[in-house]
Amino acid sequence: MKEKQYAMVVDTRKCIGCKTCTIACNMENSVLTTRTWQTVLDTVEGGYPDYRRVFFARPCMHCKKHPCVDVCPTGASYEKKEWGIVLVNQRKCIGCRCCMTACPYEARVFNWEKPEDMLTENPVVPVRRLGVVEKCTFCIHKIDEAHKKGLQIGTTINEPDRYKVVVPACVIECVGNALYFGDICDPESQVSSLLKKNKYKRLAERAGTEPNVYYIE
Repeated sequence: MKEKQYAMVVDTRKCIGCKTCTIACNMENSVLTTRTWQTVLDTVEGGYPDYRRVFFARPCMHCKKHPCVDVCPTGASYEKKEWGIVLVNQRKCIGCRCCMTACPYEARVFNWEKPEDMLTENPVVPVRRLGVVEKCTFCIHKIDEAHKKGLQIGTTINEPDRYKVVVPACVIECVGNALYFGDICDPESQVSSLLKKNKYKRLAERAGTEPNVYYIE
């Protein structure tokens, strides 16, 4: 049994495509000189004349059945099982990029840039390495520290204010309040409540990865 299963809910009705989440992720994780971990996709749904433009954030899906972990020859890609978060140990990564090929969401990027070329650096995140794969971590450094200090992680029904709890940087800075984060195993979490009350979907469900990012339609 998992201790928790952290998940993200994206309310596509609220996302305005401003990419503030992308900038917040870059600043928090010091990824300013490479491809971003948090991408905002711009799509059109429906047909003329009944169509609409839809924006939605696409971080790593932190899948329950993770092909990226299964194909990694060194064990660099792994799941922190007690929280259901998929991570990359950059010390073990040999840059083969098998995991990038296996990911159906194109959520992983390869770091071509030297660490000394960084425009800024967050001292609480590991120094990025040249020639390795990296991706969204759900801001694991914040979650890990919060667990050690006994702080509340993720918004709940009783405390929906994302500024008063520990959540990933993208969730805090979302100007449209379209991103939510919490323990989906907890019935009192806001993410659980939102999924009970709204119609939602997950990306590429036919791939059978059981992603932990949900999109309210």
